[in-house]
Amino acid sequence: MRSLFTITTLVITLALPVWSQITVLPEWNITPGLKISSETPQQRTQPVIVGDILFTADISGNVTAYHRIFGYVLWKTKVEGAVDGALSYGRSKLFVGDLKGNLYALNSRDGSESWRFKTQSEWLAPPAIYRDKVIAISSNDEVYALSETKGAELWHYSHRGDEKMTVRGTAGPTVYGDQVFLGFSDGYLAALSLKDGKEKWVKRLKTRERFYDVDTTPVVDDGGVIAASFDGKAYSLDLFSGTIQWTFPAGAYSSPLIVENRVYLSGLDGYVYALDRHTSAVIWKSERFEGVALAPAQVGNFLVITTSSDPVLILDMKTGKTLMKERLGAGTLASASSGGEGWFYCFSNYNNLTAFRIVEFLEKKGPETVSSPTAVIRDLGKSEYDKNNS
Repeated sequence: MRSLFTITTLVITLALPVWSQITVLPEWNITPGLKISSETPQQRTQPVIVGDILFTADISGNVTAYHRIFGYVLWKTKVEGAVDGALSYGRSKLFVGDLKGNLYALNSRDGSESWRFKTQSEWLAPPAIYRDKVIAISSNDEVYALSETKGAELWHYSHRGDEKMTVRGTAGPTVYGDQVFLGFSDGYLAALSLKDGKEKWVKRLKTRERFYDVDTTPVVDDGGVIAASFDGKAYSLDLFSGTIQWTFPAGAYSSPLIVENRVYLSGLDGYVYALDRHTSAVIWKSERFEGVALAPAQVGNFLVITTSSDPVLILDMKTGKTLMKERLGAGTLASASSGGEGWFYCFSNYNNLTAFRIVEFLEKKGPETVSSPTAVIRDLGKSEYDKNNS
C-alpha cells in the first residue's frame, strides 16, 4: 500500500482594512492687526464664496474681495459703518448692511456702489436675493423688499413683538417658492408672501421668558421649515400652515444644515447633533464642546464647526467623531465657509481671516495572496491508482 497526496492550490486574496486619516493645512492667513479691546465686537460676518473669489466684510467697515486659493486682494472698499453679519451675494452684486442703517449694493467686479438704502436700524443679517428682489430684515424686525436693480422699496412688513431681553443677532430671510420665511427677536416665525409681504402664517416658538429669539435663518426644503430658538428647542414646521411637525430639545444660535435627509444642528447645550429629517431621531451626538457653536459647514465628507470659545471642530459626517481641532487665536461668531475640494475659510474675532484645506490620506496594505491546499487524497492503494489512471 502506498500513500499518494494530490494537492491543488487555492489562491486567497485577503482584503485588508482601509484607514482614513486627515490633516488640516492652514494655506494662508491675513491679520489686519486690529487693536484688541473689550469693546471690539465679535466677528459675526460669514465670508461669501463665488467661484474663486472670497468676499468678506468686517467690523471696521472694510469690504474686500480675495482670490480664495492664493489669498491676494482683488479689490477693497470701505462702507460708512461697521459690518456685523449682513453680507450676501446675488446677480453680480454684493449686498452689505452696516450698523449705521445703510444697506449697499456693490458691484462684485470692483466694489463700486450701485445703490444704497437707508434706515434708522442696524443690519445684522444677510439679505436674501431672489430674481429681481432683495429681502432684508433690520435689527428692529422690519422687513423690506427692495428692487434688485435700483434699491427702491417694493413692500415693507413690520413685526412688533413683546421682546424683553434679546440676544444680539438677527435671523436672515429665506425665500422658498412664493414665500419668505423669517424668525424674529420675540420668538416668532413667520411666512410672508414674496409678492406683497402679506402674512401667510405666524407661529410662536418661544417657551421661556427671556432670550427666546429666533436667530437661526430658517432652512427650508420640501419637507418643511426648520428653525431654532435661543431658549432651547429646534422645530420643523409645515410650509403652508406653520403646524409644528416635530420639536427637538436643543436650541441654536445659528442655522442647521440639511444633507440627504439628515439635519445637522449645533446645539446650545454643547453638542452637535445629526437628526433624522423626518422624525428628529438622533443619529449621532458629538463629544461635548465649550462655547457657542455656529452653523455646520460641509467640506467633503466632514463638518467644520466654528465656536465662540475658539476651537474649530472637524467632525466625521457619518459618525460625529471629532477628527481634528484647529485654533484661530480668538473665537468667532461667524460660521466657516466651504470652498470645495477640501477648502474652508474662517473669519475670527479681530478680523483674522484664515484659509484651511483638509487633506485626506487613505492607508492600507496591499492585498496578500496565500497558497493553501484544497484537496488531499490519502492512502490510495496501487490498484485504485492504476484503475483511475488507466
